[in-house]
Amino acid sequence: MAALLAAGALTLTACGGNDGGARAAPVPPQGSTPASGSARAGVPTPGSGASAAGAPRTKAPTPKPARPDLPADLDVTFAGVGSRGAWVLRRAGSRNDPVVLFLHGWTAVAPVLYGPWLTHLVRAGSTVVYPVYQDFPFLAPALAFGGVTAGVRSALAEEELPRYGWVVAGHSAGAAMSADYAASARSLGLPPARGVFAAYPGRRLRGIALELPEVDPARIPAGTRLIALYGADDRTVGARTAKRTIARARTVSERLIRVDDPAVDDHLGPQRSGPATRREFWRRLDALISAVRH
Repeated sequence: MAALLAAGALTLTACGGNDGGARAAPVPPQGSTPASGSARAGVPTPGSGASAAGAPRTKAPTPKPARPDLPADLDVTFAGVGSRGAWVLRRAGSRNDPVVLFLHGWTAVAPVLYGPWLTHLVRAGSTVVYPVYQDFPFLAPALAFGGVTAGVRSALAEEELPRYGWVVAGHSAGAAMSADYAASARSLGLPPARGVFAAYPGRRLRGIALELPEVDPARIPAGTRLIALYGADDRTVGARTAKRTIARARTVSERLIRVDDPAVDDHLGPQRSGPATRREFWRRLDALISAVRH
């Protein structure tokens, strides 16, 4: 139980709809299916292998999760299965928009937890790929990056995705793995990251043994544009990973940004959607996307 509580402390969950709102809200645990058989909105669920008494036991196909509560003008699909799958968000009817690979914070497996930001990215002309990469009880950091790459492969296999112009953005654990993806993509046969946007990256909580493995940022290709941000009041992961990523990388374009605005300088700042969040995170990612693609 102590380990579970420790992992839960790294939960990066949705908060108030503006920068002055509540700073945290619990994420419902993943992996259970309601009695009606329908999946909870936005959270992948396992299939059932149960069979009627006396009948041969067969494994039922894993159902696709219910559509998350995102705006109706977004085309939302799920590729793959469970924690090895990924949500794909598009403008309706579009199949050619370049990809933003968005890596969520620890336990934030439902895309609604970043809904306003993801919606903004799609409406601005990006296809968003949102790997699930983990499931309850969220105690396997060594498997997380494998879940990211599995989700990307599922999306590539099942959806029509361009392989050029990819930008990788992430928050917290996802921000740390955005650098890992950029460092590993070519060797793994995955689309390379032209840009990396790491918002408040972290690999461990202070005083907690659980830690995400690192792919050396020195392996990030030299032509990659790299931005890492840390919050002045981020008491969850601090500045260590952001500073190390920039220090180790050897790219032609690197920026380390300290966020001082008290509305968003705590760890959950990137998950809000008010003016300060849009200014500090949305606009900077928009500018990176524009620089990479144009």
